[in-house]
Amino acid sequence: MGILFSLNTSAQEWDWATSVHYSVGIPTGDLKDFTDNTSGRGAIFEARNFRSDQFSIGFSIGWQVFKDRLEGTFSQEGQDITGTQVRYVNTLPIMITGHYYLGDPGSVRPYLGAGVGTVRSLQRTDVGLFTLSNNNWHFGFYPEVGVYIPVSFDMGINVAAKYNYGIATSDSFDYTYLALSVGFTWLN
Repeated sequence: MGILFSLNTSAQEWDWATSVHYSVGIPTGDLKDFTDNTSGRGAIFEARNFRSDQFSIGFSIGWQVFKDRLEGTFSQEGQDITGTQVRYVNTLPIMITGHYYLGDPGSVRPYLGAGVGTVRSLQRTDVGLFTLSNNNWHFGFYPEVGVYIPVSFDMGINVAAKYNYGIATSDSFDYTYLALSVGFTWLN
């Protein structure tokens, strides 16, 4: 998710980089209470605009699916249902981002970042023929730490960790999880 490349010396030229990542999600907090399984089903797309050698702004769109299978009684909205439960949560964080890069252009560069925006949550519980669902938009944010490793002049590998936080709404809990990702970045 971090991006590095040599910048033109002209202050009027902006350099862009795009990234695609595979993401593993580890649920925390209330999300862990609802579905306790680590998710290997995630992806992140990012675009970053370098404003200087050390700072970029951009946007990020992610997707992470959590799934858990339970036996027992489930209570939601005043209803108790007993049986095999399959719980799903899809999260879609859409964020404006900023990143600060350490080190020199052309080398391996650790970075720190943050995102702020919205998180769409799609929560569903299937029990036999019954489905209970709760779909919401949340205010969201994340801190991030990562490292960019150049592979060629116009491509690199990123390794990053984000703590995604979708703040609870009046009818849903906080959606929090740690996203560990690895991906490729193409420089434009």
